[in-house]
Amino acid sequence: MSERALTLDLPGADLPGAGDPVITDIVAGALSSIDADLPGASAQAAASLGIEDGAEQVLLILVDGLGYELIQDYAGHTPTLRRLRGDMRSIHTVVPSTTAAAITAFGTGARPGATNMVGFSVAYGGGVMNLLAMEGGPAPTEWQPTPTYFERLAAVGVSSAVISPARFAGSGLTGAALRGARHVPAETLDERVSAALRELRAGTPVVYLYWSEIDHAGHGSGVGSDSWIGGLEEFDAGLARLLRSLPAGVRTVMTADHGMINVDATQILDVASTPALRDGVRIIAGETRAVHVHAEEGRADEVEARWRDVLGESAWVVSGDDISTLIGAGDGASVIGDFLVLARGRGGVVDSRTQSASAIAMPGVHGSLTSTEMRIPVIVLS
Repeated sequence: MSERALTLDLPGADLPGAGDPVITDIVAGALSSIDADLPGASAQAAASLGIEDGAEQVLLILVDGLGYELIQDYAGHTPTLRRLRGDMRSIHTVVPSTTAAAITAFGTGARPGATNMVGFSVAYGGGVMNLLAMEGGPAPTEWQPTPTYFERLAAVGVSSAVISPARFAGSGLTGAALRGARHVPAETLDERVSAALRELRAGTPVVYLYWSEIDHAGHGSGVGSDSWIGGLEEFDAGLARLLRSLPAGVRTVMTADHGMINVDATQILDVASTPALRDGVRIIAGETRAVHVHAEEGRADEVEARWRDVLGESAWVVSGDDISTLIGAGDGASVIGDFLVLARGRGGVVDSRTQSASAIAMPGVHGSLTSTEMRIPVIVLS
C-alpha cells in the first residue's frame, strides 16, 4: 500500500492517497491468493485489490502502456475487456510513470527511489544510459539492489516463469525487475499464450506474461492510430483464448505499467535550441515528460529558477526532498539530479544533443503525473 499521501503542492497531479493500492501491491496480493505466508505475500494488498485466496497457481499479465483510461476510452475495440469493466479497479503506478520504473516496482514491491530505476534513461559516466538495456553500465544487480519477488520465492523453493521475447532475456530491465524467475522465450501473442498455458499445466506456481506491443505502437504511431488499435484488438482476442483454456485453480491478474498520451509537437521544447533552458545545464536525462536536469556545479538554484520561469504552468518542477517524496526514499533522487520536470498538458522537454530524432518525434509518450499516465487497471480474470 502507498506509505502516505503524496501531499506535494502539485495542482492537477493524480497521485495516490494514504493507504491507496499501487502497482507495488499487485504481486504481493496475487501471491497471497496461493499462500499468505509466501515471501512478499500480503493479505492486506489482496483485499485492497479484490484478489481472493484459495488459488493453487498465479498468472500475472502485464500489458505495457495500456492504462486504465485507455481501456475505458477504447472499450468498443475490446469485447473481452469490455465484459470485465465492472470488475476493473483503477490504481496508481509509480513516479515517473514509465516502463523501467514501473515494471521494477511491480517486480520488487519497491518504489523507484529504492531501486534506482528512475526513468527511461539516467546520467551515467559522463553520458546518458538507457535503463531498459543498461548497455555499457553496471550489472543490473549492482544498479538495482532490491531483491525481486521472484528471487525471494526461489529462495524458499517456489519456482516462477517469465514469458517474453528471447531478446529480453538478458536485458538490463529483466535483470533489474524479474531476476530469480526462469525466462521462457516466446515471440507472438499466440506463442506467449501457449507458453503460459504449458507452464500452468506443468504446475509452475507463478507465471508472468508480458506484452509490450501496444506500447510500441503508441510510441511509433500514437494512441488511437490504426496500428495501436490493431494491437489492442489483437491482445483482446488473445486474452479471450487464454481465458477459455486456463486450468482450474489459477488466479489470473491483469494490469499495466502506465498509460500514454499523444503529445502536441508544437508544445515540445528542445533544450539544445532554447538558450534559457540550455545555459548552466550539464546534462539532460529521463524522458520527454519526466526530465532529469543536472546543472553545472554551483548553478542548480539559478538553473531551476530559470526553468520554472520558462515553463510556467506547462510543467511541474520538483527538487530537493520533494523528489524523494514522489519517487520513494533511497538513492534514486541523487540519480535524477538537481530537479525533475514533469510535463502538464501535452507538452514536454527534449534535448537533441543526446536524444535521437526518432525518440524526439514519438507521438505517444508517458512519464508524468496526469491521470491518463498514472492510472493503471487491475482486473482479476479468474
